[in-house]
Amino acid sequence: MNKLYFLNVMIASSVCFNIGYAKENPSWSDHLQDATQINSPVEYIDTYNKYSVISPNFKIKLTDFGNIEKTKKNITYTLKKYGVQVLNGKYVYNLFETTTPLKSNVDFTLLYYDKSFFAFRIKEIGTIDYVRVPFKKFQVTTYLYNIKDNNFTEIPVILSNSDEGNEKTDLLMGDQVIYDAKKGQYTYLANVKTYKDGKTLPFKVTLNANLKCISSTLGCETIGVLEAQKEN
Repeated sequence: MNKLYFLNVMIASSVCFNIGYAKENPSWSDHLQDATQINSPVEYIDTYNKYSVISPNFKIKLTDFGNIEKTKKNITYTLKKYGVQVLNGKYVYNLFETTTPLKSNVDFTLLYYDKSFFAFRIKEIGTIDYVRVPFKKFQVTTYLYNIKDNNFTEIPVILSNSDEGNEKTDLLMGDQVIYDAKKGQYTYLANVKTYKDGKTLPFKVTLNANLKCISSTLGCETIGVLEAQKEN
């Protein structure tokens, strides 16, 4: 409840400041949507092509880039191309673009926000049905974005495929982002339940103020700082 109240206060202050975006980025300037979010601050966070107002100069949305037709070994199938975009100041930036099976469920969840950083998690559940033996895929990735420097860190959390004959995968049992003001560090914490033995294991990543990985349960080799790309 405290998190939602905090967002509510921030979003309420943003309604009258976004007029200047209308000419350059009309798709980000729906003031009716801004007004709606005064009472429902995260209503659009999990919907394609509906932005969420985070602050007067910052919005974010899960974007549907359309469908892509593919052919593999004489099998034609369709993938959904999607990604996350932010409106930072006057410009739109792409944080990432990826594809997923058309019938997948993509969950976009806000984890943390302050005046300098924003954190969210993408959870993707789908069935790979264009192969000889279809299987279920469960993927979780967390992103921390530096609003001022316009860069971000991508944290791979889970990539789990089911075995032949069942649909069981690893599961995310809960996660959060915590900021330690004394150390100037951001920590991502998650509990991951493995389907093979049923155990729930802790997953932890600590980043410094520049979002550089300091420590990680699985090592920092796959965690780096990336630049957000300006939309053409």
